[in-house]
Amino acid sequence: MSLSLRAKFLLLSAVIQALMIGLLIWNSLRLMDHAVSTNAERVAQEYAVTLNVSLSPYATRGRLPELNSYLAEMLSDPDDSFLRYLTILDQNEQPIIAVGKRDKPLPAVLRQSGKAGVASFRGVRTIISDSTLHARSPLLLRDNQIGSINFGLTTKDLKQARDEVMWQGGVISLFGFAIGLLLFYAFTHGIGRRLEALTEQSQQMALGDYSQTLPVQGDDEIAVFARALNSMSRALCDRIGQLEQSQRLLSESEARFKTLFDMAPLPLTVSDRDGRIIAANRAVTYAFGVSATGLIGKRSDQVPFWASRLECDRIWRIYQTEGGVHGSIAGVLMHDGSVGSASIWTSSLTLDGHDAIIWAFLDLTEELNAKRELKDLNVSLESRVSERSAALERANADLSAALETLQRTQDELLASEKMASLGSLVAGIAHELNTPIGNSLLASTSLRDRVVEFDRHVAAGALRRSELMAHLEEVRLVSELISGSLHKAAELISSFKQIAVDQTNDQRRQFDLLAAVQDTVSTYTPRLKRAQCETVLKIPAGLTFDSYPGGLYQILNNLVNNTLSHAFEQGKGGVITVCAETVDEATVELTFSDNGVGMAEDVLRRVFDPFFTTKMGQGGTGLGMNIVYNIVTGVLGGRISIESAPGDGTTVRMLLPRSAPQRT
Repeated sequence: MSLSLRAKFLLLSAVIQALMIGLLIWNSLRLMDHAVSTNAERVAQEYAVTLNVSLSPYATRGRLPELNSYLAEMLSDPDDSFLRYLTILDQNEQPIIAVGKRDKPLPAVLRQSGKAGVASFRGVRTIISDSTLHARSPLLLRDNQIGSINFGLTTKDLKQARDEVMWQGGVISLFGFAIGLLLFYAFTHGIGRRLEALTEQSQQMALGDYSQTLPVQGDDEIAVFARALNSMSRALCDRIGQLEQSQRLLSESEARFKTLFDMAPLPLTVSDRDGRIIAANRAVTYAFGVSATGLIGKRSDQVPFWASRLECDRIWRIYQTEGGVHGSIAGVLMHDGSVGSASIWTSSLTLDGHDAIIWAFLDLTEELNAKRELKDLNVSLESRVSERSAALERANADLSAALETLQRTQDELLASEKMASLGSLVAGIAHELNTPIGNSLLASTSLRDRVVEFDRHVAAGALRRSELMAHLEEVRLVSELISGSLHKAAELISSFKQIAVDQTNDQRRQFDLLAAVQDTVSTYTPRLKRAQCETVLKIPAGLTFDSYPGGLYQILNNLVNNTLSHAFEQGKGGVITVCAETVDEATVELTFSDNGVGMAEDVLRRVFDPFFTTKMGQGGTGLGMNIVYNIVTGVLGGRISIESAPGDGTTVRMLLPRSAPQRT
């Protein structure tokens, strides 16, 4: 008979509890018997001492028989004392006194010390028989004779107390046994239900149903197992889903492979390791005129599209020797019966657990024919190429000469542009010098006439003090006028000299940006005044550069010329603003802007192109902004951009390094 796990647990619990209760009862009996025996012996010792003390005076005088009636009366009622009988024997074991009720003769075993079952305690020997404790103690008689006191004590009350204790203990043990079984039954009942739920879910999982989830209660081993079973159920469900998806993808992949294999334009066949054809696609029929189904089951030497048996054997030897065929050319029979060439490739694969070989045939007939024709054509073209190469060399020589001429022309135009700018600068400086020099000449001539007239007054002796003071005042005013005019002329000449030197030599040096811009603007003062154009400088002082001031002068000259020529309408004037801001420690943004007519989009896209100008035939060369671009990006090592729109003016932004790159 097969027992359930719960029944086994209950049976095991009952057996264990029964063993434990039996062990407890046996131990209790042992302890109670020991306690009864010990207490009885202690009572016997106390009675023996009491009797010995009480009877010794009578025993030593030989008067013990006098106590016979007294002792008999004392032992007549068994409820008054534990003592049941009392017998005093002399040295010959003859009774002197014998009172009380004795069911059996005196135990002879008490006479011999050391016998089994006889306890001895301070000279008193005892033995328990049925419900009576028999005791023997020595007694001193007359003439120093040694007799003995023999008495019996009832142990009925002790045994009754022992039996009551054992009965109560048994009842309590049985009650505990029943309670334990009930508790264990209740405990195993919950475990049984949970195990039944685990068994049910396991059976559902065995049937393929993974949707059920066990409730998890607590953190005991069954709860841990339930969590693990739920996790396993979810994992199995996910895994089965993945396997089903993989199976579906594999089926789709196999279907796609079969479709691709059949629809591939390249002739393909599949054979086993012995060369027997397993499958072939439609392209084999199109290429070689052989039915794909007719090839299945044939060996490679039985395939009809080989040009010869030797070709088949050669390809098969290559496969066996090298483990594969990689592009070997073989002769084959085409669908029209002609002999062609095919490149053969192989690859190993596994089909249904068996090794297989896939053979691919690439038709190279037309390609090889084309190569042969191309080789013949190359031979005929070599002579043509030689002739064309000679003609090309002559054309290249002509182009090189034209390029050198163009470069010289561009250099000359650049030099001409710079000289034209310098000439414009000279004309402006000459016009600007006319005013202070003319004022100085007029003042000096007037002073000379006044000095001649003063000499005549002095010679005539008609000089008055007021005339002397007036003359001195005139001399002072004229001297200040001449000095101021000449000082202004000297400043203009100094600025022109510096600009001229920088533009002609273009040497690197350290210079102040504000001073360089002021020098350039001062040379255009006459033209700016005539054009009614105002100049605003927003450049912080102390902004020094280690660069090429000549290039900066050329940039500003070209920008000012462009602004005066294109930005402002005749006679209306405007405002030119030059700003400088520090971007970082090494870079400064220099902005040149005007509020003129601006530029259209097509002009803005081509503004830096060489020889592009909107004043063609009116004195413009189209190199001004190209020179600006080349100087900013090449000489000064910066970047330049232009923002403009019709009616919104033009803004030229230049990012210039404070230390220009070294020029080779």
